[in-house]
Amino acid sequence: MKDKNKIILLKLGGGLLTDKNKPFSIREEVAKSAVQQIIDADEKVILIHGGGSFGHPLAKQYSISKGLNPSIENQIFGLTQTHQSMNKFNSYLINLFLEKKYPALSIQASSIFIKDSHKISTYSIEIIKAALDLNILPILYGDIILDKQGSFSIISGDQIILELCENLKKYSVSKVIFTMETDGIYINDKDTNGECTLATECNSDELDSLNLANLGQKIDVTGGIKGKLNFIKQICTYNIPVQLINGLKEGYIYKSLKNQNINCTNILINK
Repeated sequence: MKDKNKIILLKLGGGLLTDKNKPFSIREEVAKSAVQQIIDADEKVILIHGGGSFGHPLAKQYSISKGLNPSIENQIFGLTQTHQSMNKFNSYLINLFLEKKYPALSIQASSIFIKDSHKISTYSIEIIKAALDLNILPILYGDIILDKQGSFSIISGDQIILELCENLKKYSVSKVIFTMETDGIYINDKDTNGECTLATECNSDELDSLNLANLGQKIDVTGGIKGKLNFIKQICTYNIPVQLINGLKEGYIYKSLKNQNINCTNILINK
C-alpha cells in the first residue's frame, strides 16, 4: 500500500529538455520520453522543470537575476518576455501530459512566490496541496519573481524545490530527483591519479569537500552545478535524500521514481 502523504519532487533540467545553445529549442524525444516514464511510474509527484533555452538567454540579455537596473534598455519588457517564454515552454510539457489523458496542472511560480528583499514568501502553497489531493500532477517551473521592494529576480527550479521541501507540511517529501545530461556529480578522484569519476554515493556533509570535475558549463543564470550543490545541502537539512540521474538514459526516470538501482549520484542524509 502506498503512503498517501509521501511525495517525490522531480526536477527535469532545462539543459536536458532543451538545447541551451539554440534559443527556444526543445529536444522533443527527450521530453516525450520523460513524460511517458512519469506516467508509467504512477507515483505521487510534483514536477519542476528548468528554463533551458527558453528562460536563460532572455534572462541573461536583460540581467533579470540582478534586479531592477534603469540603465538597461527595455528591462521591464524583457522581464515580461522572459516570463512569457517560460509559459510557452511549460505549455508544451503540459500538453504532452494532456495528450496522454493524464491530469497535469501548470502552476506559475511568479504567482505563488514573492520576495521581500532576500526572503521568499509562499502565500499560495495550498494550491499545490489541493491539486495533489485531486490526484493532479502539479507542474512548476523556473520563472521570474517579483519583489515587494520594487524589484525582481529569477526563482530557479532548484529554489522552488527548496521552498517546497520547507513548506509542504501535509505531504512528506520522500526524495528529490534531479535529472541531468550526465550520470550525476563527477569528481577528480585522487585514487585514480586525478581522473574524472562518478561520485555514486556521498553524505550531505561531504558536499563542500568534493573536488568537482569541470565538464564544461553552458549558459546558466541560476548558478550551475555549484549552485545546485548549495541547494542540495539545504534540502538535506530537512532529512530528504537526493538523487542526481541521467535523464537521457532509457528508463532512468521511471527506475528512479520506483526506487530501482541505477548508476547515478546518491546523496545520503548524515545519521
